[in-house]
Amino acid sequence: MGKCRLLLCFMFISSLMYAQVREDTFIHLPAVLSARPDHAAFIREHFSAEVSAANYSLTDNINGAHFLIRFEVSNNMILYEDGVMDFPPPDEPQFLLRLSLVNNETSEEMLSFSYPFTELHELYDFSLTMVYAAMANVPITRLAGMIDEDDRWRNQWLYIRFSLDYPVVTTHMLHPNEHGGYFIWNATQVQAIFHKIAANPGVTIGAEVQFLDYMSAEFGFVIRLGDPDASYTFIPGLGIQLKFPLKPSMHYMIEPYLSFNSVANTSQSYEKFPWAAVGGGVQFGVKGGDTGAFFADIGFTYHIGDVVTRNNPEYEPRFINYTRFVVGIGIGYKIGFYDRPGHGINIVE
Repeated sequence: MGKCRLLLCFMFISSLMYAQVREDTFIHLPAVLSARPDHAAFIREHFSAEVSAANYSLTDNINGAHFLIRFEVSNNMILYEDGVMDFPPPDEPQFLLRLSLVNNETSEEMLSFSYPFTELHELYDFSLTMVYAAMANVPITRLAGMIDEDDRWRNQWLYIRFSLDYPVVTTHMLHPNEHGGYFIWNATQVQAIFHKIAANPGVTIGAEVQFLDYMSAEFGFVIRLGDPDASYTFIPGLGIQLKFPLKPSMHYMIEPYLSFNSVANTSQSYEKFPWAAVGGGVQFGVKGGDTGAFFADIGFTYHIGDVVTRNNPEYEPRFINYTRFVVGIGIGYKIGFYDRPGHGINIVE
């Protein structure tokens, strides 16, 4: 009857064997306490192989271990109803193997259980299950403050971003009180305007700080490679994005954001160009390495104030004012640094 209960117990705890498998969890096996050297040698060698087979990292350095698994072999004693303790009969297990899991940082014994046996080969059937059963307690102790390896790319303190950007739609609205009011979609030449109004491709280099699991701020340096009059002058600018990361899956991340951009210099073609722009958008990212992500960024930008350009000398008025809107897309990559423990964890239970 005792064997049946033990078997049921192991069947139950074996269901937890996949609760956590981590190569970054280091385990040390101290010397086995046993009166028989053959028991001590076999158990230490055999369970060392089982710990490695369970995908944990075995270390001989006790100071570098997160946990200790201690083994002790003693004679299996039977307590009878009259209070007498004696050795078991020949048909019962003669020895008792006790396994203890110890937190190496606090020296706290987290759990322990025993397995009776007579011959060492009997341990083959349950030794791996014993290791998994002991480590099943790890997720609610050590790993509660750690990021799952597959989720690290979305939970970094700092990201460095690089992207190629292009305004897919550039819209200009002439002022209705002067020019009747109409839109010019992706215009490259307007008859009444002496200079071209062209899309400006560019690059963005930025640094994103994820200070909360659901909020981050990105500071970017923007260089536009094309000038509105096609002279290809570099136009630098600075941008800030306040992002709100959404993480519905470990395989992708959606980041709606609000943006503010400033232009440090503009083309001489303009009589006046707004120095600031506001907008918003969404960045969709997928995993690209342990701490990196490939992303597509779609955003809307409204330039605060009028754009003023010189008119063709043959036409009046001398200057033309219009409002500028841009819908752009960026394709790029960002790489993260420094894990954010305790945020965005994914623990399998």
